[in-house]
Amino acid sequence: MLNTENIGATGRGGTKDKHYEVVINGTLHDLVDEVVTYEALGDLAYPDHDPAAIFTVAYSNAIASHGGSGTLVTGESVKAKKKGTSFDVRLTTRS
Repeated sequence: MLNTENIGATGRGGTKDKHYEVVINGTLHDLVDEVVTYEALGDLAYPDHDPAAIFTVAYSNAIASHGGSGTLVTGESVKAKKKGTSFDVRLTTRS
C-alpha cells in the first residue's frame, strides 16, 4: 500500500526526505513513494470502497513511458513529479 504519511523536512545528515505532492480528486496528498499504482489511487480516493470496485483513473503531469497524461488500468502505475501531478479517480459502475 502507498505510504501517505506526512514526513519531516530533513532526515539524517540534514538531507531532505523525498516526498511528492499530488492532487487526487482535488485534494492534496503528500506521498513518500514516487511510484503511484492504479490500486493505491483507488484506496486513496475511496478508502472504504468495495474490494471488487473498478475505477476510471486519469492522470496529468506525471512521468510515464507513454507521456505525461493518460489513463491507468489495473496493474499499471506512473511516477509522480515532486509537485504538480494530478489524478482524477472515479468509481465506474458495472452494467
